Amino acid sequence: MNYFNELGNAIAQIDGAVEHWIVKLGLTYNHFAVLYSLADNADGITQKQICDEWYIPKQTIFNICKEYKEKGLLEFYPSATDKREKIMRLTDAGRAIAKPILAKTHTLSEQAFAEFGTEKTAQLFALMHELSAIFNRHIEHHD
Repeated sequence: MNYFNELGNAIAQIDGAVEHWIVKLGLTYNHFAVLYSLADNADGITQKQICDEWYIPKQTIFNICKEYKEKGLLEFYPSATDKREKIMRLTDAGRAIAKPILAKTHTLSEQAFAEFGTEKTAQLFALMHELSAIFNRHIEHHD
């Protein structure tokens, strides 16, 4: 059995479910990532942090943030620790759009994982972290 293909298929099924949810919200994946990140980080977040967390190219995040700024949904503030960096926060208008998306997504997630069960959820994440560590170890030692 080719476990690599099986893993890819399982990940694709989860990705498909998430994509279906995002489409139901009327968003693209990248727009969802930015709104979700901003709503989930009330103290602010940088474009780089969103890029790193969601594996989205810098230029894509830059363009979406520029669009949201022009629409009055977010504002940029200077970072207290790095003057080259800008912290982004939602405006009141941005919060009005993003907070329901965050709340609906959290509710959906809580319902799905409640049905899946606490024990199986803990096992799932523990096994995923273990498999990731094993893959990374093998990648480091492979030509």
